[in-house]
Amino acid sequence: MTNYQLAVEERTHTGKGFSRKLRAEGKIPAVVYGFGQEAAHVQAAARDVEKMLSEPVHLIDLNFGTSTKTVIVKDVNRDPVKGKLLHVDFYAVDLKKKLEVTVPVRIVGEDQRPSDGGIVEHLVWEIPVLCLPTDIPDALDVDVSGLRIDETLTVGELKLPDGVEALADPAEALVKIVLPRAAAAAEGEAAEAEASSEGGAEE
Repeated sequence: MTNYQLAVEERTHTGKGFSRKLRAEGKIPAVVYGFGQEAAHVQAAARDVEKMLSEPVHLIDLNFGTSTKTVIVKDVNRDPVKGKLLHVDFYAVDLKKKLEVTVPVRIVGEDQRPSDGGIVEHLVWEIPVLCLPTDIPDALDVDVSGLRIDETLTVGELKLPDGVEALADPAEALVKIVLPRAAAAAEGEAAEAEASSEGGAEE
């Protein structure tokens, strides 16, 4: 996959006041660090950053005019009330060195499950993995097509892409097949009624 291209400019000023001024001009303040280098303060057009964040992007080429740095998005800061983008942290990577990143967990095969009345309970939405920057997967697929009620699929049972190592506990359950609450409640009431009836018969 081709790296995403994002044009940035170095910024010589920092601080909350300057950042507010940038955002008023339609720009977003950002910082670039990692890969044994000093932090660099940059700015980019807000519309370009939002577009980048809306796409399934892993590796980004930050273009500083004639120079380029390959990075990943490390952190995104938004206004907790309005959701407005405030700041982005970029982490410069060594393409030959493995790094730890968080990857989404994606459920597949739900339509192929047996018709047993169960539903898929998504327990974990993302897990940390170790891999080269060029091997970062879009998502880790959890195939639930063969699971039945009360069965789970754990981290250790994931089929990982070549070069990708899961860092979560292998015993951690990612999904479980459960009965809908109403069905489970009805089943519990029926069991209680049956137990009560059997108890009365024995007396």
